[in-house]
Amino acid sequence: MQQQTTLPAASLGLAASLALVAVLGPAGIDMYLASMPAMARELHTSYANVQLSLTVFLLALGAGQLLCGPLTDMLGRRRPLLAGIAVYIVAAVWAAQADQLATLLLARLLQGLGAALTLVVVMSMVRDVADGVKAAQLFALLMTIVGLAPVLAPAVGGLLDARYGWRAVMLALAALGVLTLLNSALFLPETLPPARRVSPRGLHRTYARIALDRAFLLPALALSATFFFLFAYIGGASLVYQRDFGLSAGSFGLVFGATGVAVLLGAMASGRLVERYGVARLCVAGSAAMLGGAVLALLGAWAGFGIVAVVPGMFVALFGLGIAEAALMAMAMGSQQRALGSTAALLGAIQMTLSSLATPLAASLSEWGPLPWLLFLTVAGLLVSWLTLATARVHPVHASSLGAH
Repeated sequence: MQQQTTLPAASLGLAASLALVAVLGPAGIDMYLASMPAMARELHTSYANVQLSLTVFLLALGAGQLLCGPLTDMLGRRRPLLAGIAVYIVAAVWAAQADQLATLLLARLLQGLGAALTLVVVMSMVRDVADGVKAAQLFALLMTIVGLAPVLAPAVGGLLDARYGWRAVMLALAALGVLTLLNSALFLPETLPPARRVSPRGLHRTYARIALDRAFLLPALALSATFFFLFAYIGGASLVYQRDFGLSAGSFGLVFGATGVAVLLGAMASGRLVERYGVARLCVAGSAAMLGGAVLALLGAWAGFGIVAVVPGMFVALFGLGIAEAALMAMAMGSQQRALGSTAALLGAIQMTLSSLATPLAASLSEWGPLPWLLFLTVAGLLVSWLTLATARVHPVHASSLGAH
């Protein structure tokens, strides 16, 4: 019988403060989704072009981690964190003032770089203060809190857009950044003492070694495909739900948030089931649910059932995504025993960079209607299933053993 380990109050406070920081990235993605059709009209451009503001944010969020990881190892955690939040705030205010697409894209690129810095610091701080069971508990608590962001952010953003317009949503992101900056300045200490700081020399060799390890690469690619599916859903949902299914911006936020609950439930189920079934089986089961849900939504829309079929289908798919995401992340991170900060940075860079390609493709297809978009999601589900099966077949022993950690 395993001994239960409880987190001290100080660790719970740390997790709460780090969760507030970690929310900045998801909020920057989800809060303004309902506003995209209105943004396209006001900026006199297409919906697909406005979707590029999400694409550049994701590219900066991914590629920025490769640069920010070594920076935090060299300078410590606290100063880069505060700088990253400040950049995020300035960029959000800049985006709120944008009067043309190019300005919006530049502001979102800068905002993504700020978010990348905060994401790297959050993961590094947890590993600085805890390892083993306590680290796992901190990560689980952190992800549970952060998992609420995709549920609440679209609803809040939709309501703000309906009452005040899309610029108010960007200002709300800036306000969230200010709150996070104050909380971090007051309550988050430096967790990396000078004696443990390292020079980034030789980093390219470390990244190359990790990337060429198939035990890392296969689950990393499968995880990237999983995020590709997620952002393909995000990229088309706003236009399809509002234009084709007749939802208002406020209603879209509520419906999108409801499907976002599925990801949270899937992640919670994964945590409960991993000891019994192992991560390899959970990966396969999660990817199967993703594909099955996408097929259900596609067939329902093709048969003329509209949103009545699409929302339940996507709920099933996103529940599977929550299961697969947690398991694949455990496999990728468990493949390495050293240079874990570089492993996390490389994993984040790969998944965000590749998955960012989904948003412009989904936006373009959604302009043709629900069926091309849902077919695209089904193809993405097939890709996830294929890569997940390949991962489970190549590393079945390694993958199963992770559940015991």
